[in-house]
Parts: sequence; C-alpha cells; structure tokens
Amino acid sequence: MLAAKAQYNLGNARKYFEEHLRVGDYYTEGQQVLGQWYGQGAEKLGLSGATRGEEFLRLCENLHPQTGERLTLRNKTTRVEVGQDGEEHQSANRRVFYDFTFSPPKSVSIAALVGDDPRIVEAHDRAVATALNQLQPLAATRVRKNGQCTDRTTGNIVAAVFRHDTSRALDPHLHSHCIVFNATFDAVEKQWKALQNHDMLVAQKFIENVYYHELARDLREFGYAIENKPRGDFEIQGISPALIEKFSKRHQEIDQKTKELLAKEPEKAKENIAAIRENIAHRERPPKVRDLALSRLQGSWKNQLTAPERDSLRKLRVHEPPIVHTPAAVAEKAVTWAEEHLFERRSLVNEHDIWRHALEHARGENISLADIQAITRERGYIRDQNKPARVTIREHLQREWAIVCAAKDGRFKFAPFQSEYQSNNRQLDDEQRRAVERIMASRGFVTLFRGGAGTGKSFTLGEVQRELQKTGRFVQVVAPQRQQVLDLESAGFDHVETVSGLLARRQLPRDAVLLVDEAGQIGGKQMHALLALAEDNHARVILSGDTRQHGAVEASDALRAIEKYSGLEPVELTNIRRQNPALARSLKEREQIKEYRQAVTEARDGKLTESFARLERMGAITQCSVAEQHEKLTERYLELAKEHESTVIVSQSWNEIHKVNEAVREALKRETLVGDKETVVAAFQPVDMTDAQKRDTRSYNENTVLVFNRDARGFKAGDSARLHSLTDTHLVVENENRVVPIAFKYLNKVTLCQQREMALAAGDRLQLKANGRSMENKKLANGELVTVKSLAPDGRIALADGRTLDKRFRQFVRGYAVTSYASQGRSVNHVLFCDSAAKGATNNQQWYVTISRGKKGIQIFTMDKEQLRDNITRSGNRPLALDVAPGLKDSRNMAVRRIQGKRGHFLHAR
Repeated sequence: MLAAKAQYNLGNARKYFEEHLRVGDYYTEGQQVLGQWYGQGAEKLGLSGATRGEEFLRLCENLHPQTGERLTLRNKTTRVEVGQDGEEHQSANRRVFYDFTFSPPKSVSIAALVGDDPRIVEAHDRAVATALNQLQPLAATRVRKNGQCTDRTTGNIVAAVFRHDTSRALDPHLHSHCIVFNATFDAVEKQWKALQNHDMLVAQKFIENVYYHELARDLREFGYAIENKPRGDFEIQGISPALIEKFSKRHQEIDQKTKELLAKEPEKAKENIAAIRENIAHRERPPKVRDLALSRLQGSWKNQLTAPERDSLRKLRVHEPPIVHTPAAVAEKAVTWAEEHLFERRSLVNEHDIWRHALEHARGENISLADIQAITRERGYIRDQNKPARVTIREHLQREWAIVCAAKDGRFKFAPFQSEYQSNNRQLDDEQRRAVERIMASRGFVTLFRGGAGTGKSFTLGEVQRELQKTGRFVQVVAPQRQQVLDLESAGFDHVETVSGLLARRQLPRDAVLLVDEAGQIGGKQMHALLALAEDNHARVILSGDTRQHGAVEASDALRAIEKYSGLEPVELTNIRRQNPALARSLKEREQIKEYRQAVTEARDGKLTESFARLERMGAITQCSVAEQHEKLTERYLELAKEHESTVIVSQSWNEIHKVNEAVREALKRETLVGDKETVVAAFQPVDMTDAQKRDTRSYNENTVLVFNRDARGFKAGDSARLHSLTDTHLVVENENRVVPIAFKYLNKVTLCQQREMALAAGDRLQLKANGRSMENKKLANGELVTVKSLAPDGRIALADGRTLDKRFRQFVRGYAVTSYASQGRSVNHVLFCDSAAKGATNNQQWYVTISRGKKGIQIFTMDKEQLRDNITRSGNRPLALDVAPGLKDSRNMAVRRIQGKRGHFLHAR
C-alpha cells in the first residue's frame, strides 16, 4: 500500500530522522543501510547518493542543504491542535515534509525475509523507484503573483528514501519511507517555493498500483503465484492467513493491551471496543528498535515456524511459469475494463485513473505502464484543453449535449399550462404562490423548479399537480428512489413511481406532464431516456431539484448540465421553512434556530466559511480527540433520545458508520432504550459495484451472498444464495445443497451482498438496504429507517409501524448513523455529524446536505476544526463532459457535427 502523512512539527521531524530514518532496521556484518537522495529537486540542490544527517536536518529547517540559507519564503506560522489529552495546543503550521510510505502485502515480507529471497527486496526497491518516477511529475506550487490564484506544475521534488525491514514488534515488514520535503523549484519564477501536493494525493491510488504491479510482475517471474484481493491488494499464494497473523504481532499487542484495560476497568466493556483499540494504538507505540543483525532477526523468525510452515515456504517457488500473453492484447483488455468501470459513473476522469484501474486489472501480467499508456494515446478521448490529462468519451459528450439542446430548443414551444393563472390557495405563502403561477405560465418543453433544502418544495409541487390536473392533463410523477416515491405518496401525490419503473414500461399518455422530483439525482442515461419518452408522447417535463445537493450516482449530472448550458431560468424557492423558530420551546432556543437557519442559508449560497463560523459561534462544533469523538456524540444522542427528539447521525464512510452504530447501540442498551433479549441474525449489506466489477472475479470473497431481485435460474425474487466458487464467466452459488452456475449476464437480477452477524432486540433501529414488500404486502423502501418491535422464533421481524419483515428479508444495517447521501431528503429535529477529517469525504455539497437536515439544531464532532473548515470549501460538483468541449456555446452547428457525427434529432441520435 501507499500511505501519505504530513509532518508539521520540526522537533518531531528531527527525532523522526534520528530514531527512525537514519539507518535500516538491520545491518549486514556491521554495514548500515543508509537512505538515498531522490528527485530532480535534490539534484538541483547538489544532493545525490547516501543521505547525510546534516543535509537532511537543514532541509527540515527550511535551509539550503549546502549553504545554510533559507530555502523557501514561508517559514513559521502556527495552528491550534487538540492533543491526545483533549486540550488545545499551539503547533507549527509549516509542513516540514510529507512521508509517502510504500509497503507490500505481509505475505511478500514473509517470503522475502523469512523465506530468505533477497530478489524480492531488490524487486521492492525497483517498484518503489518506478512509482516515484510517476509521483514526481505531479509536483506543483501555488501561484499568487499579480492577483493569480492557481497552481503551476513544477515536476521536481527533493526526497530521501529509506528502506526498512521490520515492524516495531520486530516482525518482518518490508517498507520504504519516501520523505518528500516541502520545497520545489519554480522554473518560471526562478525560486524555491512550498510544494503543492494536491495532485500527488489525488493520484495516490494510481501510484500505489504502479508499485503493486511492478512488484507482482517480478514475483511471478520469480515463480511465485499471486492472488488479487477484493480490497485492492494481493497476497502470495501458499502463505496462510495463520502465518500472516503470526507475524503481525503489533495487532496482537494491541489485543493484549485492550484485554488488560478491560480487566482493569470492566465498565469500558460497554463502550466502543474499536475506538478503544485505536486509542491504544496511538498512545502506546513502542520505540523503533535499530541495529540488529539480519542473521539474528532471521533466526528468530524461522524459530517461530512450525514444520508445515517451513515446508510451505520452501514450496512457494515451485509454481509453473506464468503463461505469457501478447502485451498489446493484455493492455487493450485492461484499458477496456478500466473504461467500462470508470465511465459508468463519471463523465470526465483523470487519465491516470484509467491507468490505475488497468494496472490493477492486469496486475502481474507481462505488461508495463508504457504499454497501457500507448493504448490510451490511441483511444480518441476528448481532452480538456486546459488540463489535457482530464478526458471524456464521445458517448457522454453527445448525450449531455442532446439533453441540453432538447431543453434549449424547447423554449416557447408550447402554450402556457394555463393563461393568466392566479393561485387562491391560502396555505401557500407569497413565494410559493408566485412559483406555482410561474410554472403554470411556462411554455417550454422543460421547466426548471429549484427548491433548496427545507424550502417547502414538495408542498408547492403538490399544488402544481392539482392545478395541472384541473386543466385535464394527466400528471405522471417520478423520483429516482423508492423511498422518495413513498414520501411523495404520503404527501398526497397521485400516479407516482420510480424513474426506472416508468422507463421499464415506457408508457406515458399523450400530452401528459412528466413531473420529476429530485431530478438532481438523475444521471445522463436516465434523463436522456425520460426526455425522449416525453417527446415521443408530446408531453412536457417539469424538473424539480437542487444541484447544490448530492447528484447522480451514474455518469453526468444532467440537471446541472441543463442549468449551466441551456439558458433556462429556473423557478425558485429561497425562503427556508424547515428551521422554524416557532418550533422552539424557549426564547433561547428560538434565537438558536434563527442562527441555525442563517448558517444553512449561507451554506446554500456558497458562503461556506461564514456558515462554519456561525455554527462555531453557536457552539455547534465540538473539537475532540479520536478517543472522545464517539463518546461525546453518543452522550448527545442519548440526551435527545430521552427527550424523544427525532435525530439522525451523519457520518462519512461505512467503516465509520459501523463504529458509530455499535457505540450508540451499546449506550442505548445501558439505558434500557434497546431490549436486553437479543437474537443474532445473518444480515446482508449490499456491496456497491459497477457492472465491470461484477464481472471481475477479484471483486468477491468467501462472505459474498447473492440476493435475487427477480426470478432467475430457478430462484425466486427474495431468495439468497452463498457464493460457492468462481469462473471467468460465471458465479457458482449454493442454496439448500443446490449448486447452480449464474452467468454474468444474470447479474442485473441480483444484489451482491456481504454477510454480517448482527444482534437484534426490541427498540433497535435499522436502515433497510433493498426494496421489497412486507408480509402485509406493504412497500419496503431502500434507505428507509425502521424500528424493531419484536423478533419471532421463525425469523420474522415485527416493526413498530405495523409491518413485518419476512425471514428472507435480511438486507439491512443498523440505522442510527447514515451517509450524507442517505440523509438527503430527510427531516428530523436534530442532526449529529461525526466528521472523520477525511479530505476526500467532505465538500460543499456534503456540508450543505448534512447541516440542513435538522429543524431545531445541529452538533458537529470533529478531530480537527481547521481541516474541516478547509474541506468544506472543496466543490462536490463532478465535472461534466460539456465542461471540456470548446466552442459549444459559440459555434452550435459546428459542435453538433463534431460530437453527433450525423444528422437527426438530438434525443434520438444513436
């Protein structure tokens, strides 16, 4: 793997070198293993060969390694950090260096160091060097002169590489630290400046896969067989999980420390064990042991082996040589797979992402990165003129342009829905009434209706449907998700179904009105199909949504393309009604809700730092240590639960959600808000995969379960079957002693899941992860939050709302914490946000959606306020294919010929 970490503290940086980086973990007959300088920047500073301490430490202090003069302009600023004690401390803000650490899978370290194969160590060094050669060209610096606010690629780094061979527990652990200093030479300004490493971090997975591929290719040439894993890495076949665990003593040490703590403080057994382990790992790191003889270490490792384990290591290299395929054919197949995987959900990608996934798909094959790059050069991608490494395909560009042209060309095509219409509905306020009147007076094929979070958009749309029906028109209402359909039906809408349901039956009365709710979550393919269906039936379309919230899963945010390029002016609601001061129970709460509403307004309007600052002044942002985060969040959740306030927790990753869910549930059990009589069930959590991943055998493991959504191969809808084995064209599943091959072509009829054991009791909250029907034949919706009332001995689960889950329905997870995407459309009294400080997980859309869910309040728990403040200013908008197509707005006819390639109506061009 490739891990990246910034070092801010100068004192720690010095200590890092002295104790951790100066020499390797062993020496051979007294010869130390020194670090090596790397990079064009290092060469420019006169650095080459072995790393000397004086030079390294001068660079840590931002000094020229030869002259001792200051290197870059920026030197010292400070920031506030929360330490492990939970207290705030002033810390250095200048990044001293970045530590990029390359580590092979544990089985590779065992084969190299316990199996005594020095070729693997050499292969590791070569793979690291090859990966660094791809990392260096991504180096950049900020440009702030003459009012500019951009980045400039410099393509040079100053780095020192140190190889290590053991973990802190003295287990075999081959890895290399690449210390990249915070300095790069700007050839335009002719000076050394701070390094901007954004593109390096964006490409981190690409660099990791360059390293993995080069290493795996050498391993196969040495005679080792490799097995790719669903998590993205690989292991050497023949090295058992038990042996890997034996040489993972750091994990065992943490296990032991956890047991000792729980024995000493048994009350902690009711807390989140994962958080306790994480805190121990950070708090009790043993010092690095250095300068041990290799022979002594290897003797110790080999003494830990059993006779069968020794025998298995000896047999590792007796595999048949790999079958050699033509490099061009292998690269072609790998790139095609990568394109199918990426362009299913993204209309514009970085070219290095194609390289990354192609390398992963062809890992260990006899091809190089250059072979893959040769294929992509001939692909005919449409490239961003400003950033040529960003590419799209003609299919996406043509579809987005067809959608935009359908909306643009349809302006003034129809008579108004109703001339001189005036609303007399006294339940509408002035803004809502004007919105209804504007929609009724609209004349376009497409009418846009934008409503921000909590503005009463659904209530207004209900009035629109009723008024349109009065004119004799049939109004078909659709939404992307079944949960949204249920919400619309509950709100009184008629003729409601999912987008996919309507497109499957392809029936729409002539001259109907197609009212599309949550249109911002519809991708290019479905939007194109909806508009074509409407046009075929002389229907009109009303698109209701908010592109400032989360967009589509599939490629192309179609509503944003229409807003950005069609010239249509949306009818809009801006007054927020969700955060209503009238809900307050005191004057203080009333003022808090007013402030809260203003913070949501600022987030909607793009004033992210102002929104953050307002919530901070309100005391709504709690900064705490890793160990305290879940504890404080759980305490607040309990307080609200006891007050019977509806609450949702929003977190950023499924790993974090599982931790939060378990912590909250344990707290609820202690307070007897969840029953103590538990039943353990096998729950199925769907695994999100693209179609390309579903056809890739690496995507599966032994816990994979298939749940059938439709009848297929003798299975009924709702049946489940465990994965038995895999071939290149089939999944083989097992159910009740039946073994059945399922061809990949049937995978659109199944949901792929991972099985998790889950203890359930009365009062538990669940999030359903599939559509279905209850035993009473009532609808069940994917994403719906439900509460367990009781569990029957035969597996049925009675819900508090009167529905019952059949014993076959097991697609659910705990429902106290959800993703930001899953929270969209929900309205509760209070929202709690558990921030993981992960840069890639937070952006302006996530912030706006998350903080706007509550009616009364929000509380945010973060480990780093400053990092969170920075993260929320990142745009969550995915780039469109149209964004990189020059001249579309200025030269329409030329653009049409270029991207369509033939005449014919846009919506029906193929």
